[in-house]
Amino acid sequence: MTIIVRRRRSGRRVASADQPQLPLTERGRSACLVAAAAIMAAATTAGVAQTAVTGTATQTMPASGAVQTAPTADATLIADAAQTAPPSGAAPTLPPGMVRYDHPVFQNGRLILWHGAWRDRLRPKDQGQSAKAQAQSLKDPGPSAAVPTPTKPSPNSFALLADPSDACATRLAGDLVAAMQVGGASGRIVAGGVSAAALGAAIDGDGADLAIAPLDALVADPRASAPWRERAPFIAKLSGEPIEIIASRDVADLRQLAGREVGFGVANSADATSAAVLFNGLGIAPRPAYEPLADALNDLAAGRLAAVVAVDGRCAPTLAQFGADKRFHELAVRWTPAMRSIYAPVSLTAKDRPNLIGAAEKIDTVAAPRALIALDAAPGSARAQSAAALTRTFFDGFNRLLVPDKDGAWRDVNLAAEAPWPRLRAAQDWIDAARPASDPSLQSFRAAARGAASADDGPAAQDSDRLYDSLMQWRGAEQ
Repeated sequence: MTIIVRRRRSGRRVASADQPQLPLTERGRSACLVAAAAIMAAATTAGVAQTAVTGTATQTMPASGAVQTAPTADATLIADAAQTAPPSGAAPTLPPGMVRYDHPVFQNGRLILWHGAWRDRLRPKDQGQSAKAQAQSLKDPGPSAAVPTPTKPSPNSFALLADPSDACATRLAGDLVAAMQVGGASGRIVAGGVSAAALGAAIDGDGADLAIAPLDALVADPRASAPWRERAPFIAKLSGEPIEIIASRDVADLRQLAGREVGFGVANSADATSAAVLFNGLGIAPRPAYEPLADALNDLAAGRLAAVVAVDGRCAPTLAQFGADKRFHELAVRWTPAMRSIYAPVSLTAKDRPNLIGAAEKIDTVAAPRALIALDAAPGSARAQSAAALTRTFFDGFNRLLVPDKDGAWRDVNLAAEAPWPRLRAAQDWIDAARPASDPSLQSFRAAARGAASADDGPAAQDSDRLYDSLMQWRGAEQ
């Protein structure tokens, strides 16, 4: 069905069979156009089902000739209307994902029945839709254009950051994730650096929830760690690993390494961090070489390095096999009171390094402690609440880490051990709740231990005897 409306120039007359010709005023012309539009709307609605439409908008061919139009964006909508139109006399079927217009809309002389449901949600406010209507549209778009609800991460899931070049830390991380899994917390290990700069980036980057980090990386440079100190509280102080410095036998003292190239380990690793902190504290300035332990030992054997620093030597098979030709040895690191807040004195014997230490030798060195810390867990934050739940799971199930198939270093962990770093509030609350009643014998033993640790030259032989006697008295009181 074709409706032809011809626009006449103002002042001309319209022919009529039953009335004389009258001049057509501007007001009358507008009324005619409105009436013609209404007739077109009714005619187009009735003829939608009979109109064949292709992928582009086609015009009705008037008797006088064809009028061509360019394809329009609503052509597909018109095609959908023709393809989904019901038989004559029935209401048009709403295509999936479409919404019917609430007012007449014409495009290229055709009435457009419906449009995509997304348009109402994207229409600007200055086109007639209020902010409240937009919010309601986004909240409840209807069954034809449902908006998926984002899934929230499980509060019991976590990511644990560990140094991939530190074999001991990697082993501890695996044990921790397995034990937490039994406690109902699903975890995964994330490989990354643990230097002060790397930890600061991890806190800002939100890539992990927990981290096994060298404690000296946290406390060595207060100015560097000040921006994120409160956002990375420690949960528990873990056992320390001896810092081993391997050199050729012509190097008898650490001071001989000043200005010489020394293997520090991989950049941003626990080895590199502890090596830098240790040499800075001793006032010795070697030239660091950053490479994996195996490569550094090869360079040491070839004479390209003067020494190599290893912190994870207990878990490194390459170090256990190194030095069979007896050309290398371990250098002693003398403990000083200035190291008290970070390092603990330890000794190594031939039992620990048969290729590097003689049968009658005892090499004094220091142990670099690690800490389990929470990342981006400032007091009162949502992340602190998540870290609190993980802390309770870790503490409540700590005995799972003391079984024979776990790393032996877990049996050296004292959950109540203090550190020169802020502790997570939930961790301290758990420790306070689990602390037994005051025991005079235990307090005496602790006083003796603190006195021995505060000695200028470290614990002496008489300190060990006094500690042993105090411990026996405490155990006798317990029995």
